[in-house]
Amino acid sequence: MLKQYSFIILISTCFFILGCSSEKEETTQQTSQMEPATLTPDPTHGLRAIDLSEHELNINVYIPEKFYDDEDGLPRFVPTYVKHNLGEARWEITLKGDRRWHLVIEEMGKDSSGVNAELARLEDVDFFTYYFDSKTDSTLLYSRSLKAEKTTLDTNNLVQNANYQFYCNRVINGYNLVFKTYELKDFRKITVDKMLTSALYSF
Repeated sequence: MLKQYSFIILISTCFFILGCSSEKEETTQQTSQMEPATLTPDPTHGLRAIDLSEHELNINVYIPEKFYDDEDGLPRFVPTYVKHNLGEARWEITLKGDRRWHLVIEEMGKDSSGVNAELARLEDVDFFTYYFDSKTDSTLLYSRSLKAEKTTLDTNNLVQNANYQFYCNRVINGYNLVFKTYELKDFRKITVDKMLTSALYSF
C-alpha cells in the first residue's frame, strides 16, 4: 500500500515538473518573440510652453527652457519678451540674454497662399542664393548665402557664412498662422531647428 502511494506521488511530481518546464519554455518563447520597446524622444525636450492669450493670440507657443538664479539662489525662468502692438497681426518672441532666439508669428486671416507665396517672395530676392533642406506643403527649412557676384568673400567664406531660416504655416485654434525666423537676423541651424519645432508643436 505504501509503495502504491509512493508510486502515485512520484508520478504526480513528474507531471508537475514537466508542466512547469513547458510553461517556462512557452513564456521564454513569447518573450523572445516580442520586439524590443523603442523609445521615441520628446521633440519638445528643452522647451516650455507659454500662453499668448494676454497678447491677443489664444495659443501656447514653445520657447527654450532657460533658467537663472534669483537673489535668493532660486532658479527662475529667463524672462520672455513678446513684442506686439494692439490690433496688429504680428508677434515677435525673444528671450532676455539670448540673441539667437527671435521667433515671428503672423496671423494671415483668410490668405491661403502659404508656402507658394513665400517661395515666390524668395525668388524675387536678388542678393541671396537659397538651398532648401526640406520643403513641404506647410513648411520650408533653408539656408541662404550671398550670391558670389554680390560679394567679395571667397567660396569658403560663403559656405561658413550661410545661415538658416524657416517658414511654417499652421492653423491653430482657428488662427491661420505663419511662424518664421526674424527676417533681418542670421541664425544657426540648431536654433532654427528649435524654432521650427516650436512652430510644429505649438497648440
